[in-house]
Amino acid sequence: MQLKYGPSIVQFQEEIDSISLVEASPQPWIPKTYEHFKFDPNTLDSTGWLALGFSPKQTASILKYRSKGAKFRKPEDIKNLFMVNDERYKELQPFIDIKPISDERAERKFEEYPKWEKPTYEPTIVELNTADSALLVTINGVGPSYAKRILKYREQLGGYVSKNQLFELYKIDSAHILPILQSVHVDTTIRKRINVNTADYQELLKHPYIDPNLAKTIVNYRQQHGKYKKLLELKKIQILKEDTYTKLKPYLIVE
Repeated sequence: MQLKYGPSIVQFQEEIDSISLVEASPQPWIPKTYEHFKFDPNTLDSTGWLALGFSPKQTASILKYRSKGAKFRKPEDIKNLFMVNDERYKELQPFIDIKPISDERAERKFEEYPKWEKPTYEPTIVELNTADSALLVTINGVGPSYAKRILKYREQLGGYVSKNQLFELYKIDSAHILPILQSVHVDTTIRKRINVNTADYQELLKHPYIDPNLAKTIVNYRQQHGKYKKLLELKKIQILKEDTYTKLKPYLIVE
């Protein structure tokens, strides 16, 4: 048995499906009206772009493109927008009015940038008679090996009385010592002194400025003439040279 309204129902359903398909399909933006007016693409707001016939989505893309730093420097630059083809450009071109764009970087005055000055570094000033190896190696040009020699010689001397005594260090080039002198100073009150009236041969011999012959002579002179009353009496020892006496004097005492 056939349905009386079968064909009509099928036709009606097909029309409904056709309408639904059309409504589901994206429709191109068709503005109600076009306006033509002079505009600067660098400053035109969303209302202006819409008035020119661009869709809301296209307008949003243009504003986003511009917010990222894009600039239109000449009319042809508007063709960089994907929605502006050659035909659309020809339509818009007579109305594009781009104001001069200043280069902010070029306009910045030189005075705005602080003048670069080479940094100055204050050298570390180290006191030779109290510094340990960790402090000595902070001096430019002094490594662990040199630091060890400086400390060893300080112990032998009984303390430095002049920073120039660094020139006496064994196997260290004087050219290497000169820069180091700028970073050290000496507290001359910190030193050990030898009492020439009580020191024996072995004690005298430990000092770098006293050789075996001089040590023996100092002791013999004391035994022959009695205790020294003042250091100047050492000058009576013939083998004691003037320059050696001058170097030794800060390390000797008469008591």
